[in-house]
Amino acid sequence: MSVLLLDLDETLYPRGAGVLERTDARIVAWIQRRLGIPREEADRLRHELFHAHGTTLRGLVLRHGLDPGDYLEAVYGCDHSDLLRPDPELRALLARLPQRKVVFTNAPRRHAEHVLDLLALGDVLHDVIALEDLALVPKPDPTAYATALARVAATPAACTFVDDTHANVLGAARAGMRAVWVAHGRPRPDHTAASETADPDPEHHVIDALHELETLLAR
Repeated sequence: MSVLLLDLDETLYPRGAGVLERTDARIVAWIQRRLGIPREEADRLRHELFHAHGTTLRGLVLRHGLDPGDYLEAVYGCDHSDLLRPDPELRALLARLPQRKVVFTNAPRRHAEHVLDLLALGDVLHDVIALEDLALVPKPDPTAYATALARVAATPAACTFVDDTHANVLGAARAGMRAVWVAHGRPRPDHTAASETADPDPEHHVIDALHELETLLAR
């Protein structure tokens, strides 16, 4: 495996650090102001658009024709230095891994670079594939994986994909990558409960924290 495609939020740092909760609150506040709707309706819309389109932003662009520029500034133009700190053990682990390491995130580049700076990981990673590079088409859309593979100039078989979102991991596995779910102790979602004809999940690996990745890759 020559390339590691690593998700950013709650993959390179622990789940529940508060970054995504802060981001969600800013999204709701922006929708309230921009669409002039109550907070409860704005939060419901955020959930609906996220689950239908992969990101709330893409849903707002497709359904409401909104310019993403103001959204990105309002939602992601904030500091998370009170929430994130460097993890020397993780930094050392990533530095030891011989693969080319690329962050592959549904977040915008501004956010990704800020988080990597706070985690002190920027110089042990080789590239960042952010939402702008995906033309706002996020994981787990197959187009996002195709874009990432073209960016790193590698075949799916040469890539290991690591993410804390199960749907994104399944998408990567279906694209032919070695896929790893960072579960943080969560059980695998039961996709067969909704439909008896649902396709079985493609083969993928499960770890509870990114610190387990080195051992997994060595097997």
